[in-house]
Amino acid sequence: MSPLEYSALTDVGCHRSDNQDRWGTDDDQYLFMVADGVGGSRDGALAAQTMVDILPQYVAHHLPPEQRDYPDAAERLARAVSELSDDLYAKAQKDARFAGANSTLVTVVIAGPRALVAHLGDSRAYLRRDGQLRRLTRDHTLVQALVDAHAVDAADTGRHRARSIVTKYMGMQPPAHADGGAVELRSGDRILLCSDGLHGVVSEVSMGDILDANPDPGYACAALIAAARDAGGPDNITALVINIS
Repeated sequence: MSPLEYSALTDVGCHRSDNQDRWGTDDDQYLFMVADGVGGSRDGALAAQTMVDILPQYVAHHLPPEQRDYPDAAERLARAVSELSDDLYAKAQKDARFAGANSTLVTVVIAGPRALVAHLGDSRAYLRRDGQLRRLTRDHTLVQALVDAHAVDAADTGRHRARSIVTKYMGMQPPAHADGGAVELRSGDRILLCSDGLHGVVSEVSMGDILDANPDPGYACAALIAAARDAGGPDNITALVINIS
């Protein structure tokens, strides 16, 4: 792929006193990450920061550059996420600082003409192409499980009381099984990684419109966060936008 440009911003929101969202990159690996401390966990901020600090080591081990075009590259990325989650759980059994420290994690690796995606939790990855916003991840939440079981209409998930209850997350009891996938990229594509503080209050239609109105990744992130704050900003908000050029 040609060089890409990206930007990211995070905001505490309108009602929280601290920000437990984190984002990170590893430019050498074309690796991008967003993590969100799980509400109610003991130290979500510590967990989220640990994820973005340490995941690059796991990706380098499971997905070295010479193997990024392998057919199972997405599964290798998911394996890196799963192993990190299991190791966080093991660490929590020995180190009281990490006891109950959990977070979500969504990550993307730009591997030549493909984007490799893996996640645990409800932080999301999207692809914007030709005026369409395509979700690349499926939430690991109780309400998504209810939608899958046809017990809840997908249109009602934003208001459902179980929306924020995650069923998979970093630091969960092993074994963790992260989801992984890949998408072929085109010049002009844009990738959005975000926490539920954004997608939980700003519609996908609005997010797509904001991306189209702001070609620069930095302006796009600022506009997305402003939209979430205008919608009440009940949670921490993080957006990371990548332009594929």
